[in-house]
Amino acid sequence: MHAVRIKNGQSFFSKYKTIQWLLYALLAALLAFGFLPGQASAHAVLEKATPSQDEKLETGPSVVELLFNERLDSSSTPKILVLNSSSEKIADGKVEKFSEGKGIRLALPTLKEDHYTVSYDVISADGHPVTGAYVFTVGNPPPLPDSSSLDPHAQVGHDHSHGGEEQLTVMGFLLYASRIAYYAGLLGLAGLLLWSLQRSASPVVKEARETVTRFGGKFVLCATLVYVVLSINNLTQGEPLSEWWRVLSETTVGKLYSASLLLALAAPLVTSLTAPGRLFWVAVALFVEAWNGHAAAFDPLSYSIVLDYAHLVAASLWTGGLVLLALIWRKERPEAGRFALLFSKWALISFLVLWVTGVLSTLNFLPSWKYVLYTNWGTWLIVKAAVSFLVVIVAFFIRLRLRKGNLPQQSLLWSDIGLLSAIVVVVGILTYQNPLPANEALHYHDMGEDMHVTLRISPNAPGDNSIQLKVWLPESLGQPKSTVLRLQPIDREDVAYIDVPLEPYEDQELDDFPGFVKAAYEAQGPYLPFAGKWQAQIRVMDSEDNELVRETTFRIY
Repeated sequence: MHAVRIKNGQSFFSKYKTIQWLLYALLAALLAFGFLPGQASAHAVLEKATPSQDEKLETGPSVVELLFNERLDSSSTPKILVLNSSSEKIADGKVEKFSEGKGIRLALPTLKEDHYTVSYDVISADGHPVTGAYVFTVGNPPPLPDSSSLDPHAQVGHDHSHGGEEQLTVMGFLLYASRIAYYAGLLGLAGLLLWSLQRSASPVVKEARETVTRFGGKFVLCATLVYVVLSINNLTQGEPLSEWWRVLSETTVGKLYSASLLLALAAPLVTSLTAPGRLFWVAVALFVEAWNGHAAAFDPLSYSIVLDYAHLVAASLWTGGLVLLALIWRKERPEAGRFALLFSKWALISFLVLWVTGVLSTLNFLPSWKYVLYTNWGTWLIVKAAVSFLVVIVAFFIRLRLRKGNLPQQSLLWSDIGLLSAIVVVVGILTYQNPLPANEALHYHDMGEDMHVTLRISPNAPGDNSIQLKVWLPESLGQPKSTVLRLQPIDREDVAYIDVPLEPYEDQELDDFPGFVKAAYEAQGPYLPFAGKWQAQIRVMDSEDNELVRETTFRIY
């Protein structure tokens, strides 16, 4: 009986060995055909990019070429996306394959000086997606307009935070009030002078017009003097009086203030001028105002200035006409009714010009409509649009009565004047607000039991940035095996992450933590190539092959 058991055991062992060898053979076959994970060359890897990452070119390339270490999937369509610094797609051609399916290329149009982002999305031969992005530069692109480019203090060489976002002080209130008075006087006087070109005006209209024009000239002189003095004083806070002369004579802002003062000194004399002289004063005064506004900070310069100039002409025509209508109304109602018919036509034209130029200017100032929600400037712009909508409603009822041959009701007329006054106040405030939000340097710090992280990005604006990354790991783990910083735009799902090429450096800051060792890295380059909401992802591999991940989101304008 014992012998039989042994014999049966040997038979079972023999069968087990056979099954074991069969399993080994099947495993070897699977490995040979690459059906199991863990294969050495599982995914395609980008070996060469033309232009390459961080490359700076004098002229734009004709194509983007990406070459991978293995053939890409032949049944899928590879994608290459090239964006400029406004995050606009600049190439719409078909992606071509070359080098036996290992490379892909995309033809490019003529590129201007700018930072360009290349994002790719391909499928490797084993079916795995491979994505990535990098940045190259053509020429020496100027920095994009930001809030500092609209700060008059920066334009005269003074380091002072000013842009309408601060808490209102007494001096700030006086600045706003003087600007509103100056703006109301300029638009009113310019509009009255434009209406003085009407040759067929009745004696009643002419008398009322010349009377209010003489008052307007004196008002403009006083308002301009107060406005310029307060503005120069604000620009030269803490500076000696000699700085006033430097600002007025050597800076663009100061020269424009000087021109405004000269025009204001001539304002009380405009009633003695002929029609060409009056028109010349209006043309120069509105041009100086257009050049002294936000429009002068945006490209193309001629386009933005022309839009602002047309906006000011239309506003002057409407303001002057409405002031004149109110004055005639108080003197002679029948004549006011006749003038109202003429004014309503030109008011409609002026209002359409105001809306068109206002919309185009806003689109020129802001990268997108969303920016209206980011600043006080945008808030006041929405208020201005709302008041303007009320003007349309009032104007509709006024014109309706005029078409029926009736005089406009006094309540409608004074409502129109009140809404105009509100718009002038809003515009006076708008000119001291900054249409672009200010970028602030990113300082992200996270304290954890397994890792501490500090990430700094300065100035944290589109284009070139200085990046510092510090990582602290427990002393028992020592220095990290690898540290990766990835930046990805959250609001552009079609753009992959950008790997920032970090370089170790010796940090001299006293920011050590007991029980932890520090590793410091830095980078310099255009790794935030365009505005938007971004995510920074920090991936650290410790000495025990544990991957630690930290993420933070931020917005740049």
